[in-house]
Amino acid sequence: VRVSEVRHDHNLVMSTSANRSGADEFQRTIGALFCIFWLMRQHLDGRECFCFGLDSEWKNAKEFLRQAPGREAEYNRRMNFYEKANWKAIEELMVGAGLLTEAGHDIERTLAMLVLMTIHDIMKLDILRPSVLMAEFCGYKPGDVIGDHDIALSYVLERCPEALPSFAGLLPELQESIR
Repeated sequence: VRVSEVRHDHNLVMSTSANRSGADEFQRTIGALFCIFWLMRQHLDGRECFCFGLDSEWKNAKEFLRQAPGREAEYNRRMNFYEKANWKAIEELMVGAGLLTEAGHDIERTLAMLVLMTIHDIMKLDILRPSVLMAEFCGYKPGDVIGDHDIALSYVLERCPEALPSFAGLLPELQESIR
């Protein structure tokens, strides 16, 4: 699926608690997922894809940008970052997070990171924000719609985790690390 080709029902307007539209939030999430993918693949083409993005054929866009008329300044900024980034520190960050190991990547931990990235802002969609059912939660009383998207997500993760199957399917210790 090409992100640029994802179709939205333009008759359906999703209101959010953010200053961005639902479509913008979706694009930001997809971009963040790509970043993790690329940074875990530094030993392949991850550095180039992280810095230069992808072309229309899903190949790293370094050469495309280098040759594109009117994009010299953009290419130079990206190349500057590519050449000066502390790639070893970024790899150490991934190792420290438990995503990368000597043997490759930790499948369960990586899955938990991707789940977290996917669900972390879903409660910005007004239609998904829960109402408190019984006991008070973080200052919200029964019947209140939880207005803060982070607190709303915490409520769902603690009180109704099965509402998010990707979260509910994680190992218990990984669920706890997300809560």
